[in-house]
Amino acid sequence: MRKIFSIASLSLALTLWCTTAMAQQTRISGHVYDDIDDIIMANVIEVDGNGRIVNHAVTDMSGNFAMTIKSPKNHLQISYIGYQKVDIVIGKQTKFNILMKSNTQLQEVVVKASPKVQSNGMAIPMKEVSVATQTMSMDDVAGLSFASVDEALQGKIAGLDIIANSGNLGAGTSMRLRGVSTINGSAEPLIVVDGNIFELPDDVSEVNFEDLDNEEQFATLLSVNPEDIKEIKVLKDAASSAIYGSRGANGVLEITTRRGVTGKTKVNFSYRFTGSWTPSGLNMLDGDGYTMMLKEAYFNPQQSAATSDMKELNYDQTWSQYYNFNKNTDWVDAVNQFGQTHNYYVTLTGGGEKAKFRISGGYDHQTGTIIKQVMDRFSTRVVLDYDVSDRIRFSSNFALTYTDNHRNWDGSSTSTILSKAYSAMPNMSIYEYDQNGNLTGDYYKMLPTASSASETPEGYSSYYLSDMKAIGNPVAIANEAFNNQSTYKITPQFNLVYKLLGKDDESHQLDLNAEVYMNIYNESDNAYYPNTLTTNTWSSGVNTTSNYEYKSLEFTNRETLIFTPHFNNPDWAMSMMARYEIISGSGTSQSIANSGVPTGITSSAAVGYLTNTTSSTSEWRSMALRGSIHIAYKDGRYAFDTTISQDGSTKFGSGSKWGTFFAFSGRWNISEEPFFRPLTKVVSLLSFRPSWGRVGRAPSSEYLMYNKYSDYGVYGSGSTLHSAIYPQNLRLTELKWETTDSWNFGFNLN
Repeated sequence: MRKIFSIASLSLALTLWCTTAMAQQTRISGHVYDDIDDIIMANVIEVDGNGRIVNHAVTDMSGNFAMTIKSPKNHLQISYIGYQKVDIVIGKQTKFNILMKSNTQLQEVVVKASPKVQSNGMAIPMKEVSVATQTMSMDDVAGLSFASVDEALQGKIAGLDIIANSGNLGAGTSMRLRGVSTINGSAEPLIVVDGNIFELPDDVSEVNFEDLDNEEQFATLLSVNPEDIKEIKVLKDAASSAIYGSRGANGVLEITTRRGVTGKTKVNFSYRFTGSWTPSGLNMLDGDGYTMMLKEAYFNPQQSAATSDMKELNYDQTWSQYYNFNKNTDWVDAVNQFGQTHNYYVTLTGGGEKAKFRISGGYDHQTGTIIKQVMDRFSTRVVLDYDVSDRIRFSSNFALTYTDNHRNWDGSSTSTILSKAYSAMPNMSIYEYDQNGNLTGDYYKMLPTASSASETPEGYSSYYLSDMKAIGNPVAIANEAFNNQSTYKITPQFNLVYKLLGKDDESHQLDLNAEVYMNIYNESDNAYYPNTLTTNTWSSGVNTTSNYEYKSLEFTNRETLIFTPHFNNPDWAMSMMARYEIISGSGTSQSIANSGVPTGITSSAAVGYLTNTTSSTSEWRSMALRGSIHIAYKDGRYAFDTTISQDGSTKFGSGSKWGTFFAFSGRWNISEEPFFRPLTKVVSLLSFRPSWGRVGRAPSSEYLMYNKYSDYGVYGSGSTLHSAIYPQNLRLTELKWETTDSWNFGFNLN
């Protein structure tokens, strides 16, 4: 009986629930028309309090519709092309007669608005910006060909100096914004893309930017396709860059990428070609002049006849190498070529009222001005904006860049192919001749250097030319050796904006912006130097190969609250921002180097003599708390901004992990004062912008508070052999934040 009673009770409860649910769903109907006739295929939607569509219907051939609504508290919206949208509360009404009015009949409307821009994380009127910034729209330079962002900025921003690191592909540039403000750290400005810091992971960004061997590291920061960029904003003073805390000490380049727009789907394709060449440069000696110069250089200081035994300078036809040292070779011309850049770019963009998208893809193929330099780059970006309701917006931004850079073999940080060409002996031949003057088809390489200055045996080069021997044959090195690099950079970003309070300027507004950003970076370097370029023996190292692999993942979580109160007194305006950010990352690397691999095999995986191997793992963490306040009075006649930032980093010891930084700025729009009105016909804008800020800088390396040791071979003999180690660094337990105070006095005059 209990089971029967329970089943009966459950059935009764389900029946009552279904009856209640059916009672809550009300059936409505209506007729849609205009002044002339019924409107066919008009859209009728039910919208809830958050602007979300919960039901939908379409008018029939007579302009009628019928639908079941979810709640009488919702709104009914009727729309049709060429007519004004109708929005009414449903309430208890079940039948609707809706008259649509044409939106082509315009009435006079007066709109008063002030354009707003982003400053210190908040949207404020342009005339209230109190910091030193400059913005360049990419639409202003449309049609010009740029391979990277730094090229687009060249000569466009006051106070920004841009110098090319070298002519090598992917070398990038060095930037200085208003000079250098650090003693021994990097002076490069911070690059921010869509609100996220765009850089290499911490453990591979420990770069000496004067070192050309690492020049590609900074170029990787600029791998955003210029066609994807909407505008570039440069933050010049401490007050403007304070929102980025310690990372903005050298100024900031804020890059905003393009997003989807409402409208029909559009496809755009573009192709651009750019040619480049090396300017004339220095006037170099020919072979005859160089030979005479060397003779004088060795003879004059001590009146020494040391050059009498240097057959490379004496044109001795009985010498077996005579035909290889009687030339007038222009090495610089031999390694130069006409560089070409081909840019292919395609975009797909569109969207409706709720969702907008933009998909782009670009392919760049470059050949350098130095022979055998080729770089291919593929980039793609997928952007989606979806309005869940009039309070909630979801955005995603997925970018991928792959670069395959076939570089010349450098050997050292200052030994590029072009520098070798400027230093090589111009009386030496590019290609090898036999003792009868016939070409052998091989590149020429100097004979081994004699061990003594007193005598040069047959089959050896002069003792005095060991530096020339070390330079080698630049053309041969460019063609037969290489140091290739391939990189992947993937940056997914997800963003959620939620309007917690009001939705317009007539009420208090509190917006939450939650972001998740990932920086995935993989790098692979492969180098090869064949035995045809050296006179070394197998035991001293020929056919050398090396491989370096690096992988990292960096994760950023950022929450931002922006509060904009509404004042009944229109003279006052205020915005406040609070932000919390945490960054964590990890990376792994390994490298291997071999010599004596079989001829013709360039992989370091081949069997050979293992000369070096390393592996490492690393982790890094940082945290930041930031706050900004913007106050304006008398419709922006007076404006004041303040920012405070507290940064914490694992690069410091336990007593100095946190640094606190401040910034203050103000603006006085003098041209809006009553006493200035007689001059407004001549001067439309005059304002004064003073600011002061204290920014900081963390070191480029992690683990500086620990002692690090490295292997140093062995000592002892026989059974008493011991491994030796040596310290690699000084233990910096008291290391503190580097701080810089910056004053700025700016004026705006139109």
